[in-house]
Parts: sequence; structure tokens; C-alpha cells
Amino acid sequence: MLVSVCSSKGAPGVTSTALVLAAVWPRPVVLIEADPSGGDLAFRCRSAGGGPPAATPNVLGLASAVSGASIGDINAFAHQLAGGVQLVQGVSSAAQGRGLTSLWGSIAHACVSSNVDVLADLGRIDRSSATMPLAASSDRLLVACTPVLESTVHTRETIMELAGAVGPDMSGSRLVPLVIGAARHARGDRDDVDQVMVAAGVLASPAAHLPLDAPALARLEGGESAAGRLSRTLLLRAARGVVDQISQNMTQGAHS
Repeated sequence: MLVSVCSSKGAPGVTSTALVLAAVWPRPVVLIEADPSGGDLAFRCRSAGGGPPAATPNVLGLASAVSGASIGDINAFAHQLAGGVQLVQGVSSAAQGRGLTSLWGSIAHACVSSNVDVLADLGRIDRSSATMPLAASSDRLLVACTPVLESTVHTRETIMELAGAVGPDMSGSRLVPLVIGAARHARGDRDDVDQVMVAAGVLASPAAHLPLDAPALARLEGGESAAGRLSRTLLLRAARGVVDQISQNMTQGAHS
């Protein structure tokens, strides 16, 4: 299974969202930093052995391995973070990212055929993005936004653009608006986003929600296990709800 997280213009939190979802994922999963502008989790998180993750292996090594070949174990290119998340580090700069432009299709194939689930952080995306092969191959594509009109409209346009760029299969429940905002406004924020989508005739899954919870995020990045006391925070409880929503939608899709 491949699930990707991306954003439209002006929507922060994609990398943090991907990390949090990976931390609560109920099956073995690998998180790939697939943002062509560069990854930053190596600077924000500690490795399982202490200190920052080593520079290699990374997504460049994965790209080299899958070019013209098929691999089954993406874990071979991952580092275990202190909190337990398996991370394939991204490129260190946009210049490195441009070097992968022709290889994202092969990387997408490796993710889809992997023997573990894959979460991909795509960063900001539009139909001209080099990582569109990953977006198009995703079983679910979460499009992050903030609960303000400008961000919601950008997200609506991005979802419509993604659906048009990759064809009718990237529609309906495969596209999930994800609102990142205050927990106390979660229901209203989700409803507002859903209304914007329905009014525009956009076929998408009902919006999901993650709260702003900087202290819990800092604890996760610092290496605290998501299975301990951290699991009771608003952030991780909401993240499990998002994962449950994704899983439920996929089950319903498989039986429709």
C-alpha cells in the first residue's frame, strides 16, 4: 500500500503529518521523504542509535537501486528513528532533487510493489511536479490545508488538478483533504472544507483533521515512542483516527 501526503500553496505541516501517521501506522511501514526540494527529518529527529541519522542510505540510493530493476525491501534504504519510524531520507537540496526527475516513476513502482506499506512525503505538488508518478500510484493521497478560506480554495484547485492530471482513477475516496488546525474547531473545519468541495463538484473523501500540537510533535521528533504516554496526546489520537478513516475508505472501495 502506498499513501502519500502533499499540500497546495501555503499549507504547512506535510512532513510533520507524514511522520505522525507513520508513528501510529498499524502495520510495518516505511516513510519516504519524496519532496524534491529537500527533506529535513534528519535535522529534526534522532536515530535509534542516538544522534542524527547517517547521511546514507537515502532516497538517492533507492533511486539508483530501482532504476531498471525491481526491489522488494525498501527497508534496506531506511534508518530507524529513535521513536521507531523507519525513514528513507530525502535529498538534501533542490539541486539533488532535480537529478531524480526521471526516476520517480521507478521509485513509485518500488513503493507499490514493496513488501511493507509506504508513506510518502511529497511536499507541495501540482500537475507539473516531478513526483506526480508517486501521486498517481498512491492508494490514498492526503492533501493538507489550513482552516482558512485561501488555503481551502488552493486545496480544492489542487485536488481538481490532480484528478485531471492522472485520470479518473485519482478521484473519489482516493483523494482526502486533510485540515491541520485547532482541535476545538475540528468538526466545523472539516464541514467547511467538505462544503467547499461539494459546492465545486469535487469528488473527494470527507475531510480528515489533525490538531496543532507542537509539544506532542516535539516529543515524537525527540524520540519518544508513540506506543507509550505519547499515544494519549491529542495529536496521536487524531492521527490514529485519520489512519482508521483511510483504512475504512479503502475497505469500502474494495467492496464497491
